[in-house]
Amino acid sequence: MKQNITEIITTPAGENLQYFNVEENEFLQSQTGIKYPIYRDIVCFLDTISLTGNNKNYQKMYDRFAMFYDFATKFYARLKSGNEKNRLMQYLSLLDIKNGDKVLEISIGTGRNIKYLNPDAEFYGLDISLGMLKQCQKKIKRLKREITLIQAEAENLPIKNESFDVVFSAGGFNFFNDPGKAVREMLRIAKSGTRILITDETEKLRLKYSKSDFYKANEIKNPAAYLPDSCTNIEYKEICDGDLYVLTFNKPLKTAL
Repeated sequence: MKQNITEIITTPAGENLQYFNVEENEFLQSQTGIKYPIYRDIVCFLDTISLTGNNKNYQKMYDRFAMFYDFATKFYARLKSGNEKNRLMQYLSLLDIKNGDKVLEISIGTGRNIKYLNPDAEFYGLDISLGMLKQCQKKIKRLKREITLIQAEAENLPIKNESFDVVFSAGGFNFFNDPGKAVREMLRIAKSGTRILITDETEKLRLKYSKSDFYKANEIKNPAAYLPDSCTNIEYKEICDGDLYVLTFNKPLKTAL
């Protein structure tokens, strides 16, 4: 684990952290003495809280499903779009990632997007499921890439203000406990003027599978409804034959605040 991780990572409450390695046990510790373990290079912030609602339910589901997730999604992508890359690039092509950019993917899952993105950027990934993050870690090693992985909630990002050049969330947004708070957190940790992207399944797709327990309890709103009025360049469209929506918007420049 990079010891300079504390330049970006903080506690969800905004406290500074220190890095420790004691008898080969790595952890971050807050100013008030709370320890956050580093499990095989994954920083875990969820050991100290109890998840509730959708976040609790979907953490358990994705922990169980993690080993099979890539197989299932690749099969579906091949069926619907010819192959995985064709499907993912319908939204990844909207990201403008330059060399040296700090990039955060929220709900990174198994990290299937990373191999299609600029290898000369600095990547961070966040998810509530430790099982999914472990699979992501294996994939990144096979790709011979580097990434900093964090287990935390999207509604309480353990990240300092204005840390990232690119922020995006591909999947998971519909099922956050508080999507509006998650959007505010994305805006907080993005640099001034940053373009932010959110993509997930449409209400049309949910209704198609509404008999499934996975879908029926979660009505999907237009994600633009969660944006503060200060956001600029708001664009919404549906892709993948109406299965997914993509919402992009900019954090306002400091001069506009």
